[in-house]
Amino acid sequence: MRFALLLLLAVFGGTLASLTYLQDLWWDASGLWKAAAAALLTSGLVGAIVIPWERRLRLGARRAVQAIDSSNDGYWVLDAEGRFVEVNDAYCRMVDLPREQVMRMKIADFEAVATQDRIRAQIQRILKAGNERFETRHRRRDGHWIDLEITVTAVDHGLLVAFLRDVSQRKAAEERINRLAFYDALTGLPNRRLLRERIDRALLVSARNGARGALLFIDLDNFKALNDTRGHALGDELLVQVAQRLSQCVRSTDTVARQGGDEFVVVLEALNADAQVALTEAGRVAEKCRVALEKPFELSCGEFHVSGSFGAVVFQGKGQSTGELEQRADTAMYQAKQAGRNRIVFFEPSMLENLARRTGLEADLREALPLGAIVPFFQAQVDVRGRVLGAEVLLRWSHPQRGWVSPMEFIPLAEETGLIMPLGAWVIEGACTQLARWREDPDFRHLMLSVNVSPLQFVQPGFVEHLQGLVASGRFDPARLQLELTEGLVIRNLDEVINRMHTVRSLGIALSMDDFGTGQSSLGNLRRLPIQCLKIDKSFVDVLPGGPGEEAIASSIVMMAQALGLDVIAEGVETQAQRTALTSLGCHKFQGYLFGRPVPLDAFEASLREAHRPALAA
Repeated sequence: MRFALLLLLAVFGGTLASLTYLQDLWWDASGLWKAAAAALLTSGLVGAIVIPWERRLRLGARRAVQAIDSSNDGYWVLDAEGRFVEVNDAYCRMVDLPREQVMRMKIADFEAVATQDRIRAQIQRILKAGNERFETRHRRRDGHWIDLEITVTAVDHGLLVAFLRDVSQRKAAEERINRLAFYDALTGLPNRRLLRERIDRALLVSARNGARGALLFIDLDNFKALNDTRGHALGDELLVQVAQRLSQCVRSTDTVARQGGDEFVVVLEALNADAQVALTEAGRVAEKCRVALEKPFELSCGEFHVSGSFGAVVFQGKGQSTGELEQRADTAMYQAKQAGRNRIVFFEPSMLENLARRTGLEADLREALPLGAIVPFFQAQVDVRGRVLGAEVLLRWSHPQRGWVSPMEFIPLAEETGLIMPLGAWVIEGACTQLARWREDPDFRHLMLSVNVSPLQFVQPGFVEHLQGLVASGRFDPARLQLELTEGLVIRNLDEVINRMHTVRSLGIALSMDDFGTGQSSLGNLRRLPIQCLKIDKSFVDVLPGGPGEEAIASSIVMMAQALGLDVIAEGVETQAQRTALTSLGCHKFQGYLFGRPVPLDAFEASLREAHRPALAA
């Protein structure tokens, strides 16, 4: 009778068909609720109601039955044990089971996580509170899960009425939005936004339980060269595989994130409370990651090798911010790169001073070129008789406070910051301008100028076009310009570099391989290169004169050059003994302090003019 009264009250408030949401309907036309409606209409109470209200009641009941039966939302009537008393066809369709089978089951048979005991406890809570709304997941017959939003209301006799809505599409959309906001689209790893939240959480947990954690910053060595020369698609392949390898090196409770570009971050939690032990634990994981990156990667273009520079900092959540930890790990990573790459460096407070110095140096370097503080120096290159054949252009930086800054310090900084691009273009343009001037002077028109070209500069889009424009001006003889490339550039990007080298050679510009012997060039690769000269690295000259072992590399380079019809020049020659040893090996061109230090243009030209005319090569 109570159920009939509920139906009557709903009808007096307006027809059931006009209710805003089906979750306000507590009955079904079949089974229990149809009987309740019929009982109301045949009871003595109806006699007290005028006939129009009886007809309205019948109409409302029929509309309610039709609305619920046609709804896509499911509903149940449950007892206090979680057994089904009633269930509609919509829910049966949701779980893809016949109604007869569903009626023999309990809620726990469908639940993703809730056990029968938890469901029973929840039912008792709802019976006391009157209603509850929550979300859960139910299993379909095919094993897939559907997300449900459930509203449950307690009614008389210990029964519950539940309305269920399938929100799987909404949850999937929310998940997509969440992934876009917090995860890297390429690798699937947490992005920078989620990474900061994970570090914040790690600091809070560390402060609470006293355990230490660690932050590892990882930067892939030479990734930019791969991306620029082989294409972004290949670079993306590598990044995905790197993400997979790093994830396999840590625990499920740790975090591997992609900071952006080729930078990855690992957050290690729950390390030992003892600082030294935690340092050892973090170092062990970092070394595991480093070794994993050393193994060759199988990309669509073939096998590729890469390494990583690791900066690490151990923390305990007291008085440290996420930003400070990131800065310290990044500083240590920079030190790892400076120390030769493919290594692990832990943060030390003294590194902050170096960072401040580097930051200031970078800011000064950005201003140095437009202010004219970068100055080209010229170091003579001579033949076996001491005649000057040309010069190599070497840069010096006149710093207002620090004096002359060595290129060994600011050239790597320029490469890291991208300043090498405008700087390198300026040097080549200056060399072409100087050759144009010398072209009009009989004392200098025979000289060649050698210019070092950074690997990043050589593979830069527009580099060849820039050279083409300079040559097209017709102001200088391109055969007097020689570009020196490093052996490492050729090894890493052989096919692309060779094609570009041929294009440069077609302009009439000479090419030389600098620091030859320090890399791993094979004779087969060397034969493919359109170069005219090999330079013996200073490290092989320093050991001369020496025994057969010390002279072996220099001798091999000379013989290789002769076999290929190439010139060979030794750099870093500082003593007469070295010159004699090189001459005996067949090397007849030299560069080094023995023949002159790098000097400004005026000093270089003055020294040549003062020399006896025959000393100038014809």
